[in-house]
Amino acid sequence: MIKTLPLIIIVLLAVGCSQSLYMQGRRLSDEGQYDRAIEAFYEDIRINPDNAGAWRELGVAFYKKGTLNKAEDALKQANHIAPDARTNLYLGLIHERHEQYDQAISAYSGALNLKTDGKTRNMVRAHLDKLIEKKFRKEAEIVVAGEAEINADTIPANSIAVVDFDAAHLPAELAPIGLGLAEFTSADLTKVGSLKVVDRMKIDAILNELKLGESGHINPASAPRVGRIIGSRRLVTGSLLDAGSGEIRLDGVIVNTADSSTEITEPTEGDVTRFFRVQKEFVFKVIDEMGIKLTPEERDAILEIPTESYLAFMAYCRGLDFKRRGNMAAAANAFGQAAAEDKDFTQAAREAQSASLALTTPAGTGEMTFTGFEKSIDEHTGARGGDNLDSRINSLIDGSGIIPNGSSRRGPNIQPIVTRAGQVIIRGSFDD
Repeated sequence: MIKTLPLIIIVLLAVGCSQSLYMQGRRLSDEGQYDRAIEAFYEDIRINPDNAGAWRELGVAFYKKGTLNKAEDALKQANHIAPDARTNLYLGLIHERHEQYDQAISAYSGALNLKTDGKTRNMVRAHLDKLIEKKFRKEAEIVVAGEAEINADTIPANSIAVVDFDAAHLPAELAPIGLGLAEFTSADLTKVGSLKVVDRMKIDAILNELKLGESGHINPASAPRVGRIIGSRRLVTGSLLDAGSGEIRLDGVIVNTADSSTEITEPTEGDVTRFFRVQKEFVFKVIDEMGIKLTPEERDAILEIPTESYLAFMAYCRGLDFKRRGNMAAAANAFGQAAAEDKDFTQAAREAQSASLALTTPAGTGEMTFTGFEKSIDEHTGARGGDNLDSRINSLIDGSGIIPNGSSRRGPNIQPIVTRAGQVIIRGSFDD
């Protein structure tokens, strides 16, 4: 027993030294002495190579110093040992600096799938919305510029996109339902397992690049071209008319972007206050026209109604319209009204929160600068070390612009980017 005592003392001293080096490194990093902080973290890692916290803070110190390659390597090693939110957030910052938007989105989403407190979670969600828009804008520029090289035969045969319905012939107070009905039609089609539905945020980015963004809808003549650019084999659009006596009529068109053929759906009419009956009938007509056989589970999922409140639905549609126009204050107010009218209208509550978060950014621009986001990450995760956070499952679209089946616009559960095999080697020498 006595013989083992020196070994125990040595181990305890090593652990204590490692903890001291880690805290020293954190203090030096907070003071902006990044080279000295990096030395402390390297010494800590030499003593304890599996210290994920030391690897993480080494990566953060390299990031703040501006050595992004080494920062990425150290953060990946931290993730290899023990993933946490702070690690993934800094990986996201690195990818965003490199304009690697898919990787940045995956990293930020990974942080949300780990543990993050309410304030940080909301901040990251709001930033993700803007980052996804930026990604789609960049992709839209590329695809429109390379339109001549698009081969329609390579577009997946089961892909489909829903653009805004033309509501120009409705009274002004009803016109926003063209946005709402298209939004929910797209969401319902994602519940069909055999379809790949293009995200509407991607559609908006391409329409804006084509200078068609103001109206949000397109005519059948231009639909084949737009569909090819969007990357969808079929494009669904429609026209809304006032049918009198408080009823609306929806005439739909399904355009095949490969051969420019069109299929007209049977008109759907109904009381405007029973808006979802009209919308659901239209969805089933689109599915029937495509010759798709639904499973009982898919049919039941499509029949689910987000809200039965006409007032809540109209407020939600107004919110979409204000958001499209960039008026986030009015959008937040409209979405808030929708959520207040129907406490179970989850889409309205989510949009209200997103719009409200946008208003907290500088000058109410609806967009936090990258520098501001970067600073907020350090402030919100630095003091606690980035480890003690509440868990949640986040839904976001993947990098393809296709909404996975059974998901909403903000799509699938994206897992943390964690590599569990192999070893990470820091590029360059320790003295760089």
